[in-house]
Amino acid sequence: MLSWEKIDAIPGWFMFQSYCVWRALLDQQARITGDLFEIGVWRGRSASVLASYRKGGEKLYLCDLRLDQPAVERAIRSVGVEPANIVPLSGPSADLPAKLDLQAMHQTVRWFHIDGEHTGTAVYRELELANRIVNNDGIVVIDDFFSPRYPANTTEVIRYLEKNPFHFRLLAVGFNKGYLCRPESLPRYMDFMASGMSRTLGGYGAKTTIFKTTGPWDTDAVGITDFVDDAGPIAGPDNEPQRWHMMRTRHVWGPVRHLQNGWRMLRGR
Repeated sequence: MLSWEKIDAIPGWFMFQSYCVWRALLDQQARITGDLFEIGVWRGRSASVLASYRKGGEKLYLCDLRLDQPAVERAIRSVGVEPANIVPLSGPSADLPAKLDLQAMHQTVRWFHIDGEHTGTAVYRELELANRIVNNDGIVVIDDFFSPRYPANTTEVIRYLEKNPFHFRLLAVGFNKGYLCRPESLPRYMDFMASGMSRTLGGYGAKTTIFKTTGPWDTDAVGITDFVDDAGPIAGPDNEPQRWHMMRTRHVWGPVRHLQNGWRMLRGR
């Protein structure tokens, strides 16, 4: 059974809070099929989480400049999963379009983690690749997002989003990673951010605050941090830190959402 203790025993920099965020979002993909893809694997710390969530005939694509496949497979086995359906890709991510059958892979990937070269050129190119193969319910994860050590990881993601607003939207920022999703799936994932994310993170042991301090006319993205006492688990605008009322204006009407919103209003949250 997957646990943080098993992941923590694998060398790498993938942190506990990100482990919890990944599990929360991967849980939301339980009924979604699609392959998993990671650029920047090293010893397989985060790849082991993805391997644990691989279902049936889904593939796990692992790309690293010098992929140590035996070490990665040992890491995957250490969390209690057999390393099946792995597609090893050793070499720079720039070579991926020549190595992959992109026509066959069109919108077949549900999770795409970018943690490779950490240059603006590479990140932009990898987002172009992600747009070709990530499906409508997929998540793209950018490592070192908002990191002062790698500013290009942020600037080039923003540049890409501004140039291609119908490819991906920024969903969340937290614990050194940015999370993107397709515009079509943004309402569903944002509903989860508003109603279930905090509880799910708590279930995995991460006590957090989810910030949504502006409305949909500005950005739909949320920020996730360690727990802030004077904000609580869900923080809205600064003048009403316990309420996330700006979320109400962005919901597309539906019977379930109508009931959910009414229940939140009754609870005053």
